[in-house]
Amino acid sequence: MKLLFLLGCIPLRLLLVYLTKKMSPDLLVYHGVLLLAISLSFLWLYFTNGRMNAPEAGGFTWWSKYRLIHGMLYLTAAIYALQKNNLAYIPLLIDVILGFILALLK
Repeated sequence: MKLLFLLGCIPLRLLLVYLTKKMSPDLLVYHGVLLLAISLSFLWLYFTNGRMNAPEAGGFTWWSKYRLIHGMLYLTAAIYALQKNNLAYIPLLIDVILGFILALLK
């Protein structure tokens, strides 16, 4: 399962960081709406304790207690993107680094 995370989730999240960094300010606004939706879904799962037995993690969502941080980082990125601020990629990069570290420590 850790291999799936390291070879699937982390590269996809890094791609999101890269695309966010390279995106034009006009497209960044639309991207911000997407990031906002992702953020709200993470926060919803955190506050409702939803999806606690993720099949991709062998039936145990070990990262559930970190969803608040995850959701807030995406919310921060969304706010930056909606303001056409090209620093929107930074909270996403922090999220990838944090996720990588947490996965290694798990």
